[in-house]
Amino acid sequence: MDGKSNKEKPIGSVIEAMMKRYRLQPKMTEMDIINRWEEIVGHLVYKHTSELKMLNKTLYVKFDNAPLKNEMFLQKDLLLKRINETFQSPVIEKIFIG
Repeated sequence: MDGKSNKEKPIGSVIEAMMKRYRLQPKMTEMDIINRWEEIVGHLVYKHTSELKMLNKTLYVKFDNAPLKNEMFLQKDLLLKRINETFQSPVIEKIFIG
């Protein structure tokens, strides 16, 4: 016997279990989107984004520039696709442009 008890688990599985138990994954995804927002949308859109938050797989985005807001509203399907491609999984189902 190597001295390990049957209760020892890899740290990755412990962290994953904690994230599920305390429902931390949606908040982690929101933080990842916020941290990578400039990479996803480019500097100009990033600069004019005034608010970014996620609730129940819906991303809420506010802009401080009306023409840009209108353009992003028209491009929200493309933006949704770009976000999900960036994260290589469907992290967002809807986008609300406000």
